[in-house]
Formats: sequence, C-alpha cells, structure tokens
Amino acid sequence: MKTQKLLVLAFLILCIHLQSCLQKGEQRKEDSNTIEDSKTDQSDGKIHIMHPEDGDLYWFFPKSKDTLGSGGELTIYIDPESYPNAGASFAKLSVGIGGSLPTHKHEKTEEIAYIISGEGLALNFVDDKLIEIPIKAGYVWYNPPAAWHSFKNTGQEPLNLVFAVIPNEKKGLLSFFRKIGVEPGKEGTVLSPEEFGRLAAEHDMIIKPATKVE
Repeated sequence: MKTQKLLVLAFLILCIHLQSCLQKGEQRKEDSNTIEDSKTDQSDGKIHIMHPEDGDLYWFFPKSKDTLGSGGELTIYIDPESYPNAGASFAKLSVGIGGSLPTHKHEKTEEIAYIISGEGLALNFVDDKLIEIPIKAGYVWYNPPAAWHSFKNTGQEPLNLVFAVIPNEKKGLLSFFRKIGVEPGKEGTVLSPEEFGRLAAEHDMIIKPATKVE
C-alpha cells in the first residue's frame, strides 16, 4: 500500500512538471510570435526585430543602372514610411571608391553615423573654412542642425557606415533618398541641378552653393 501511494505521488509530481513545461513552452512561443509579428505591427510599445534583408535597398548616383561605380548604396530600415511611430530614422550606407555626397546642411535634422569599414574624409565647415577630418572603422560622426558637412571615400574599398537621423519626419533626409534613389537594375530619373536642389530643400537638405573661382 505504501509503495502504491509513493507511485501515485510520483505520477502526480510528474504530471505537474510536464504541465509546467508545456505552459512555459507556449509562453515562449507567444513571446516569439509577438516579436516576429511586431515587424509589421506599428502599435506603440512593440519590439521591432529586423533581419539584414528586411531593409529597402536603393542606389543613388550610380554609374549606370547595372553598375554602382562610385555611387552610394543605401538600405533604409527605419523611416516615416516603414516605421512612422519611431522617433528616429536608421539606415546603412555604402559609398563606392572615390564617391562623395554634395556639401549640405539641415535646419532641424541631426545625424549620428558609425563607420563600419573603409576610410575617408569628413568634411565640415567652420566660419566658411573647410575642415577635413580623416575617418575610418570605429569612428562616430555627429552633425548638429545648421552645420555644413559632407564626406568622401578616399580608400580602396567601399566606405560603409550606419547612421541615425533625428527626427523621423515624413519629409526628412531618408524620404529624400527614397525620392532620388533607384532599385538596382532600374533606370533612375535624371534631375537638373535646380530640380535636385529644390527637392533636397523640401526634405531639410540644403545644398551649399558652389564657390566661384575668380
């Protein structure tokens, strides 16, 4: 009789343990689904997990529709179109050998960049004097509003970086690159300098006028 009671007790403990494991397994599954589903759920308070291939890829200033050349390759992960509730935009940028961006400034936009690989020059202007600062892997580059800036790739490999743009606005910097960018293999729209400058200004990117040489 005593042995039977012990067997019954052991069986009950085993059942309780199995039930607990099943409940924990279901909870982990629900948590996983919450994170996975949150990639497309724009509700506040959700965790958003993105895989490397989840971003939207664009080329800008490519050599041709099939060759990037010294142009740039931009992958947008967070911007007003994909995550309108986010406070900042986020993207990855790769600039080809010899590539650069036009000198520009923003009236209210802040940029923070982290250099992943490659090397180049960060171009800043202080009292209209050009300051060139070498940048390479591991460097962090901050640009406050109203500061004229640009950069160029001076190395022998693509210059790769990730950067955040604050705030995340509908007519912000990444929205501008969606306008001028093109999917690899497709023909882009050719803009005149005037059209380019006007479109840039509409997205808080003011192009610095070229300095005339006397």
